[in-house]
Amino acid sequence: MSGSRPHLQPSKQYISAEDCDLLDLLCSRFNVAKTMLEPASEIPTTLDMRVKQDAHIPSHVLAVFDIPENEWGSSYQPLLVPIRVDLYTRGFRAKIIPPSPPGSTFPVPYCAENTEGQFVTLPVVPLLVPHAPSIPLLFLFGLGLETRSHLLCCRLLPAEVIGEFPAPPTMANIMATLCNDDQFLEHTKFNQGLWKNILSLGPRDAHFIELAQTAWNVTVEAQRIRQQNTASHITSVPN
Repeated sequence: MSGSRPHLQPSKQYISAEDCDLLDLLCSRFNVAKTMLEPASEIPTTLDMRVKQDAHIPSHVLAVFDIPENEWGSSYQPLLVPIRVDLYTRGFRAKIIPPSPPGSTFPVPYCAENTEGQFVTLPVVPLLVPHAPSIPLLFLFGLGLETRSHLLCCRLLPAEVIGEFPAPPTMANIMATLCNDDQFLEHTKFNQGLWKNILSLGPRDAHFIELAQTAWNVTVEAQRIRQQNTASHITSVPN
C-alpha cells in the first residue's frame, strides 16, 4: 500500500450494503476464510485459517470480545478478526499487538495432509474492546481496506437519513420519526459502540472519523428529539 491513504469515495448505492457480513468481507480482504471458535471454548495461542489465495496474508488473529472472559456464558463466542501488524501500526495509535521477536517473518501458508487447499497458522491476540460487533467495520476502514462510503453509512444510519447528508438537523429529525423503537435502539448501540472503539483504538483516518462522529452526533440528536416528543405526548394526554 502506498503512503497516501485513499479518501472515502462518495456513492448513492445504498441497496444491499447493510446486508453484507463485515467480518466475512474483512477476511476476504486478507484472503482467508472466516473462522469461529466453539462456544465457551478457551482462546487458543495460535489458529489455523484456510487460505483462499496466497497473497496479502494476515500476520495475526485478534480474538475480540466486549465481555470479560470470566463473565462469558455457555454460548459466547469472540470474533476472530484477521489483521496485519504493519497495516495496524500505520493506521491506529493504540498498541494492541505484542512485538515479535527479532528476525520474525510473516506467517507462510502451507498444505495440510489429507486436506484440500492451504492453511496459515497465525498467533492469536485476545482483545477486550467496548463493542465487538463494530470492530470489523472499524478495521475495514481504519486499515485502508475499504473506501466505499455507502458501506460505512448504511451500517450507521437509515438510507433516508443518509440522503439528507450533510444536513445534521434534518438527518436527526428524519431518524427520530422514521425508526421504530427496535431499529433506533439497534442504530444507537452500534453507533455508540463504534465511537467508543474509535476513542479506544485511535484510528488515524480523519475522513472515516468525521463520518462516524457525524453519524453518532445525528443519533444523539435524534434520541433527544424522540425523548422530547415522548415527554410532550405524555403531558398532552388528559387525566
